[in-house]
Parts: sequence; structure tokens; C-alpha cells
Amino acid sequence: MPDLKTLVMKANAAHQEVRNLIVMQLRPNQSPEKLANLRLLERSARAEARLRDMVLEHHKSQQPKSAGPPQA
Repeated sequence: MPDLKTLVMKANAAHQEVRNLIVMQLRPNQSPEKLANLRLLERSARAEARLRDMVLEHHKSQQPKSAGPPQA
């Protein structure tokens, strides 16, 4: 299983891809066919981001709970 840092990085990249696809759809003079393809890509990217978030939450829930900083 990848470490927490890798999972966070992949989740952030997936969310960035969603944002990029949204911006691409806002460009003027897009053909209807290209807009439809961008919408499909955005939908797929959103699903990936949701799954990455679920994996990240699962990984965090499997980590042992720390008792906090040691008391002096």
C-alpha cells in the first residue's frame, strides 16, 4: 500500500485535473463535440477523485491512533 504522502499527492492531482477540465470547457468557440468530450472526461475525473478520496480516508482509518505528544 502506498504511503500517506503518495495518496495525498494522487488525490490532489485528481482534483486538479477536474479543475483543469472545467476551465477547458469555459473557453469560447468550443465545438459541441469537443464540449461533450470534455464533459465526459470531467465526469471520469470526478469519479477518480472521489475514489482517491475514499482510498485516502480508508488509509487514515487504518492507521493506529496516536496517544498525542508524550507528557513530561
